[in-house]
Amino acid sequence: MPGLVTKAKGAYYAPNKSVTAEFAPPGTLLDSLFKLSPVPTLGSHLASNHPTMPETFYQRLSALDATFLDVESKSAPMHVGAALIFDAKPLTLEHGGLDIERLTRYTEAALDSIPRYRQRVEWTPGFGHPVWVDDDRFNMHFHLRHTRLPLPGDERSLKRLVGRLFSQHLDRSRPLWEFWLVEGVENDTFALVVKAHHCMVDGIAGVALLQALLQISPDAEEREPKQWQARPAPSRTQLLVNEASHRIDGLRKLSHFMPRVRDNIQGVSSVLRSGMKPTARTPFTEHDISPYRRFDWTSFALDEVKAIKKSLGGTINDVVVATTTGAVRRFLRRRGTEVDSMEGFRTALPVNIRKAGGLSVGNAVALLFADLPVSEPDLLERLKKVIRITNELKKESNQTGGAELIEEVADLTTKRLVSELYKAAMRLRTYNLVITNVPGPPMPLYMLGAQMKAIYPMVPLMQNQNLGIALFSYAGVLHWGFNADWESFPDVHEFVEDLNTSFAEYKELAAGRALEVSGGEETSARA
Repeated sequence: MPGLVTKAKGAYYAPNKSVTAEFAPPGTLLDSLFKLSPVPTLGSHLASNHPTMPETFYQRLSALDATFLDVESKSAPMHVGAALIFDAKPLTLEHGGLDIERLTRYTEAALDSIPRYRQRVEWTPGFGHPVWVDDDRFNMHFHLRHTRLPLPGDERSLKRLVGRLFSQHLDRSRPLWEFWLVEGVENDTFALVVKAHHCMVDGIAGVALLQALLQISPDAEEREPKQWQARPAPSRTQLLVNEASHRIDGLRKLSHFMPRVRDNIQGVSSVLRSGMKPTARTPFTEHDISPYRRFDWTSFALDEVKAIKKSLGGTINDVVVATTTGAVRRFLRRRGTEVDSMEGFRTALPVNIRKAGGLSVGNAVALLFADLPVSEPDLLERLKKVIRITNELKKESNQTGGAELIEEVADLTTKRLVSELYKAAMRLRTYNLVITNVPGPPMPLYMLGAQMKAIYPMVPLMQNQNLGIALFSYAGVLHWGFNADWESFPDVHEFVEDLNTSFAEYKELAAGRALEVSGGEETSARA
């Protein structure tokens, strides 16, 4: 069965690698989040100056991974995340609280398969390029934290807490992740709020850890943590010498890139042209956002999304984009913005450029940009325009090739090739909104017998961005997470209501169309 890995005692969820996302142009994937696996040794460095001395270890961050450290600021933390809701009963003790010791021990055992979560960032002297080294001070209790909602523990209180946790920066002197266990949530549930820096993973935070934690059976074997010891980090001199050698070798290898440069010059040009084009000025962009966040969510039955697609055309992602476009139109009109003649409201759609068999940690993404038809008042015409736009994006595979080439050249030389492009794009405000959609498992998953009821993903905000939208499908439900600036976007809940209204309109239109088709078929049959 695809997506199922059988252990000696019990089965654990593993990603179905055949799943692809419909935003992605030919040859790209958006299912990378469910391809994460233990960190390979490729690209890592093991060295020992004496056969009896322990080997030192470090692993160089890619230029794109390092960029997410560079663009982080006091008001724009660069971690991704999610809020997971679980049934609390299987993990509730006699006194009514969660079995925190058992959860801590079990989570630590999961780290054995994902070494990155026991590694911290070190900086190469002189060059300032980051590398991963084992954290010799690793403390599980620092990363797995515990809190409780005040009564009555309703959804509104949980959303406020999640927004506050997402506002807080991760400690760069330690492994860049946190998990928060939240007790006291209504309806006999608890929440697990996960955060991991974008330099570690692309998409939903901690998916590698979730893969290690979540099981397809409530009765799967409970694992125990293994003994772990940090490998020594190289000296500052070793890091300096190795980075200098890496860059010299990189300059030598650049000559081999000339054929690819010729083949991808149009793609590079397309990346620079679309990525440096200013967008429409709207309430979705801000000169400098605050350091505080609001987090909200909603969800739709996946069958209802598919029914709209079947009746009106397009793909699941086309329905997602058209629904979002309708919400944006409603929201802007309520804010007093003229939308009927608006052009250039641009959204960024992340796609994965990870090669099959390549490294399954870090980032391998490119951004495709689409102008949303927010000026279109007609529901069906709006969807048709979205379908045309996304079809064009799928044909523009040269954009992803160009982005990949830029990132590879930066890996050989300097990360500034990528980080300066990102910073320039932020200064120019090249997009209003990010929409990232990741397909998840169709079956229910469990942690120590506790069923995961829902998962609401979070995408971080860049310096001048007020709202980010992330989607994740799980067990027949499409979950939406909305990360918003606290000060500039206080009405994020109104936007969520606009989205719900937009989706309801498409459901009604699709149902009417389905009845028309059904009625026409019956008439033809009688004739």
